[in-house]
Amino acid sequence: MMLRRYHPPGDDESPESTENAPATAPGRSASKAEWVAHAVALGHDQAAAEQLTKEQLSAQYGG
Repeated sequence: MMLRRYHPPGDDESPESTENAPATAPGRSASKAEWVAHAVALGHDQAAAEQLTKEQLSAQYGG
């Protein structure tokens, strides 16, 4: 029998913490602003991301 350790939600020491998880790409129907925010979260410059079209952002950061 395998036992698992329980980590309550919000536990900062949890290995599944959302801070260390990769950002999830917005859906295809998301606004351009959501795509820009996603690109910035991945380390892209905001001003440069705003110059791209929604389609370009989706192609580059959509996975």
